[in-house]
Amino acid sequence: MQADKPVNLILNDFGHQQYDDEPKIPARRSEIAVKIFDRIFNHMFRQYFTSVRVKNKQHYYLRNVDYANLFYGYHGCWWDGPLAALICRNLYKCNLHMMIKDLYRFPVLSKIGAFSIEKDSMQGKLKAINYTARLLENPENSVWIFPQGRLVPLDQRPVKFESGIAHISNRLKGLNLIPIAYKYTFLQNAKPEIFVEIGKPIIVEEEIKDKKEFLKKLQQDFEMLLDKQSEEILQEKFKEYKCILFNDFNWIHMVEKNFKPIIRKKF
Repeated sequence: MQADKPVNLILNDFGHQQYDDEPKIPARRSEIAVKIFDRIFNHMFRQYFTSVRVKNKQHYYLRNVDYANLFYGYHGCWWDGPLAALICRNLYKCNLHMMIKDLYRFPVLSKIGAFSIEKDSMQGKLKAINYTARLLENPENSVWIFPQGRLVPLDQRPVKFESGIAHISNRLKGLNLIPIAYKYTFLQNAKPEIFVEIGKPIIVEEEIKDKKEFLKKLQQDFEMLLDKQSEEILQEKFKEYKCILFNDFNWIHMVEKNFKPIIRKKF
């Protein structure tokens, strides 16, 4: 079922014209803003992390190219949003949009494809769902959501999704659901590293009649993906992870490298 098209223009809280069934802050992408923020995010990751490593990058190419992509991951910290941009735009060159709950705090992010969801009202949720579906009618678009709907610790079990992902899927003729697992962890460096695993696409082409069962299966599969990744990292199975960003500079290594010969001579 296709989402109904908006018809009436209104002024939003920021004095901008928009359709009356759009979220309070719709996406207003600017390619210049996208390039600027991509460089900012890239610099931030190099500053605060040793590396970003990705496993199963090729899974993305198993999707149906006739359909748009709905990426989803857990939301455990502030870094999840910039990481989503790094994965989707730098790795796959996606035309990315993102649903963000507290976008009113940083409305400028609408310039890079973010749009708001007002979770305190059913109407606000419905607007965000319909808007997401309209974006995804274009197979060139991708949207990233956090289906748990709030900040949740990574190790919290069971994984629980809100129903939005099922409603969005039912508003489209076809859709690629792409789960992404990621973990921030310290290894042998002063800065943490990020491990990202791309899940296999779930291609939805038929109406979802039992939304509860659909969500239950998505939750179970996503939980398995998270747990498998955590276990592999605990066992130091990093061979399949390919580095997409690396910065091994830190002061400890520099001091060790330059002063070790002096210390050896002295003692």
